Amino acid sequence: MESIIKIIKKNQLFIGLSDENIRNVLKEIKYYIKSYSKGEIIAHEDDECGGLALVLDGVVEIQRLYSNGKYIVLNRLDEGDVFGEALVFSKAKTYPATVIALSECKILFINKNDVLKICSNEEKVLENFVSLLSNKVFILNSKIKSISFKSIRQKVVNYILNEVKEQKSSSIILKNTKEEIAALLGVPRPSLSRELINLRDMNYIEFNRKVIKVLDIEGLEEELFM
Repeated sequence: MESIIKIIKKNQLFIGLSDENIRNVLKEIKYYIKSYSKGEIIAHEDDECGGLALVLDGVVEIQRLYSNGKYIVLNRLDEGDVFGEALVFSKAKTYPATVIALSECKILFINKNDVLKICSNEEKVLENFVSLLSNKVFILNSKIKSISFKSIRQKVVNYILNEVKEQKSSSIILKNTKEEIAALLGVPRPSLSRELINLRDMNYIEFNRKVIKVLDIEGLEEELFM
């Protein structure tokens, strides 16, 4: 249990709790840990969600799959992240997308009744849970804003501006491959590359495989309203 406690302390749901608090929580609930191989499906779209899932190790991706083999990345999670928090108390009890292991990973599952028990007994967990839901709403609002942009260029520009804001720098480090960024934006990979080249030719940005440097932030912002 001690090794689990060490990992769980980093999880968003248990931030701020002492080892003793976490130890007591785990003693009072039923939970199980399951390991997944790279590429293995953790949950299919429309599978029933019976509780919370805590990523203990590895990287997990939430994808919307289409019959033509293409997919859109909705979110990427790693150690310390949680999924299922928006569903556990919802009338919509099924996963709206597929959850897949991008690497070997371990997931800890807690069922709905035990989530209620934890939130009732530990005020800090309840606070963390509400914070998770609030962050989820914020992220969804950002995605809705991105979807509202009609052109591929606007979506790419919006992505760049969001990263500038998040990283607090005009030189943004690309944490994902261009293929992954294209999937996040829901655009074809060649179209993403083409728009980056266009933006470079317009002297708005410079870029390489790892970094995009913004040269004219006002020019980029103007592109959102064209």
